[in-house]
Amino acid sequence: MKLSALEGPNFSGRTRQLRQWSGLPAEIGEEPLRNGGAYIGLDLTANLSGLAPTVRAEFELLAADASAAQAAVDGLEALGFGHCLERNPFTLSGGEQVVAAVLAALAARPTRLAIDCALEQLSPPTRSALLAHISGHDVEVTVADNRLGEWFTGSSLACAGAPDAPRLHPDLFATRAAESVCVELVDLCFAYVKGRPILEGLSIVLEPGRLHLLKGPNGSGKTTLCKLLAGLLKPSAGEIRLDGKPVQPWKRPGCMSRYHYQDPDLQLFATRVGAQLPTSPARLAEALGLSALLDEHPLDLPYVLRKRLAIGCAIAGTAPLVALDEPTLGQDDNAAQALRMMGGSLAGLVISHSNVFDGTPEIRLGGAV
Repeated sequence: MKLSALEGPNFSGRTRQLRQWSGLPAEIGEEPLRNGGAYIGLDLTANLSGLAPTVRAEFELLAADASAAQAAVDGLEALGFGHCLERNPFTLSGGEQVVAAVLAALAARPTRLAIDCALEQLSPPTRSALLAHISGHDVEVTVADNRLGEWFTGSSLACAGAPDAPRLHPDLFATRAAESVCVELVDLCFAYVKGRPILEGLSIVLEPGRLHLLKGPNGSGKTTLCKLLAGLLKPSAGEIRLDGKPVQPWKRPGCMSRYHYQDPDLQLFATRVGAQLPTSPARLAEALGLSALLDEHPLDLPYVLRKRLAIGCAIAGTAPLVALDEPTLGQDDNAAQALRMMGGSLAGLVISHSNVFDGTPEIRLGGAV
């Protein structure tokens, strides 16, 4: 494997270059180069075929031959994600999807593999193990990653930023003081598949009025925990307490905790950006760098702006807590620091594998992160 990187801020043209390099059309209507390349981006649904009912079937569908499909299966098991083989790819966590998508792409035996910020969804040990696995393949790999400085030591090509790129303005973001409510989880349990618990006997306390950094390896249940607090899932056992009193968030989803999905497209429903913003649209749009895009359809925005829009909507909500699932995905250092400032007065949980939220009180799930 030959590994190189593209370095640059948002809107510097990294995605366009990676798509062209991998053989995909950079713009709608352009012809692909068909040079035997593969591309893995942050839009997870675009990384999977959508045709296979299980990860194993996804490997078999995309593999160059049976031996390549078996190599992908063996690789997934070696990386510690063998339990994902019989699951639907779209039920996996973001990190698990990235691992599965990369192995599926490798099974097609590409000559080039572009990974566009997708590694940001992996914990450091998983990222290192996946890169070590890729190194055993005869493939040229180019990555773009907003956290290159945290792990990459090789050569990189710098891309210049656009002077008129939309910027976040945290000083304009109207935040309210975090509510001092105490959340306690007592022996909380949850499983998507019977007999394979994701959370088992989890007991933690969230300090009142504080944002907590939820850490853990990929697949350890971080997103699941946030969905339980937001009422999107119902625990199989255990209790959630708010200021000492048992509560059942699943009966009124979103009332105890707002939630920002790792995939922003899951929470964008309006046909205009201005209509998607919950309160004070003009001021909120300016804070998010979206003032010139109020009449655009949210799903027509590039990923980085769809992510900002979804985060802004979650932060501007009214529930006492907030859960932000990988808010820095696709965001360069300036944007990531701005998002940290925006979340500084919030109470709840944030999931992030980057160093942006270092110093925030930590809650750890599972083993090494």
